[in-house]
Amino acid sequence: MGMNWKKIIYIVLVILMIGGSFYYSYKTASSPKLHDYIGDEVWYVPASRNLLHELGISVHYINKTNNTEGVNVIFSSDEDKNENQLGAWQVASTYNYTKYIDYTNFPAVYFEIPRKNLKSFIDALKSKYPEIEIVTGFRYPDKDNIQNYLNTEHPFLGKDFIMLGMMIRDDPFYWRLPGVIALAIINLLVALTAYRLTKSYLASLIALFFSAVDPTLMATSVAAMLDIYVALFVALFVYLMVSDRDYSSGLAIGLGGAAKLNGGFGYPVLFIKLLKERRGFKRFLVAGLILPGLGFLVPELPAIKALGFEFWLREFIGSFRWHLSYKGPNPNTSPFWQWFVDLRPFPFHFNPDVFAETDPFLLSAMIVFIFAIPYIAIKRRNAWMPLAVFWSTIGMFALQYILGGKTQFSFYATALVPEAAVVMGVVLYDIIKWDYFRESLRIYWGFIVKSWHWLMKLTR
Repeated sequence: MGMNWKKIIYIVLVILMIGGSFYYSYKTASSPKLHDYIGDEVWYVPASRNLLHELGISVHYINKTNNTEGVNVIFSSDEDKNENQLGAWQVASTYNYTKYIDYTNFPAVYFEIPRKNLKSFIDALKSKYPEIEIVTGFRYPDKDNIQNYLNTEHPFLGKDFIMLGMMIRDDPFYWRLPGVIALAIINLLVALTAYRLTKSYLASLIALFFSAVDPTLMATSVAAMLDIYVALFVALFVYLMVSDRDYSSGLAIGLGGAAKLNGGFGYPVLFIKLLKERRGFKRFLVAGLILPGLGFLVPELPAIKALGFEFWLREFIGSFRWHLSYKGPNPNTSPFWQWFVDLRPFPFHFNPDVFAETDPFLLSAMIVFIFAIPYIAIKRRNAWMPLAVFWSTIGMFALQYILGGKTQFSFYATALVPEAAVVMGVVLYDIIKWDYFRESLRIYWGFIVKSWHWLMKLTR
């Protein structure tokens, strides 16, 4: 019966922590004050919308206050816009537009049209100006050439998730909803990984606590960017690897790289594990090479279909030069060593403040735990893996910096949090035992009973 109560309490605490983290993220992501692009959403969201447009998929933004839909009218050039903008405005007036935005950095305008008039408006506009391009959905950020931007410098799996939300509705909350869900899954995977390594509810809860309250995870979960999906697949990769599921681990690390290349920075740990265990060349080939490759390539298929394989491959190869280049001065640049002390958090939004802050206690502890991990690895099989993934990722960021990619930001540290939280749970469990809590509670209870008796004597 005692063990059942422990399990029940553990499950309740897990639900409360994951639920609380989810609620906070959900509430922030859906805040009316964030009903616009925040942080680097100005790049990833338009790229996702443009890719869907290339695939022939229309998305829809609905302004609930007046039941209108957003329409981006894109002209072929500035000259085309100057010649036909007034005519497009007159057509929109005929169909009772309620909002009009004139983009200044690319040749386009934005209207919000009553939903009942939307199809007629588009048909009339296309009939009068067959050369223009219609992209329904939320307004674009006013950036140069944003109507053609596809963010080919990064792989496409993270944008695939943004597109899934966008296909429900092209609205800031729905762009972010997959990331909010990813945060809850990350927290669950962290708890399960720590439990699998220790068979301890306490270790699992400690790991989950550090994950659930982590400011980096929280910030990146409410911005429609790529890093929360990197953390999701890193967490999955670590869980599968400590579970000795080599084939699934290979697939997961490929998916991590497909979200963003740094999602594959833990690959050397899988490589070492497969070499160390010597389970045969077939396993090494499939788990170490074929499945990671498939995990990376399959999510790229929508982009390959839209762009063509040759163009996609050329852009992918060219992205390495971009990643290893210096992007110029930026007040928010934060090299990897600054993440350990949260020196320069990246601002996604002001008022309400959404900053990609790191947890100095969690990340700095990984330096100290280097000295403890040999004993823990002997005591607990596979316990070395999460810390190895952490330092493999740091090592690859250091290599990127040395090779010229000096433009790094604090939100890149999102990929470090799941494995760091697991390590924290495992190590602290070996320092703090349930016995400590049980005996401490017994002492507290004894003190309360004695105090009660003392008070009773005073009142007699």
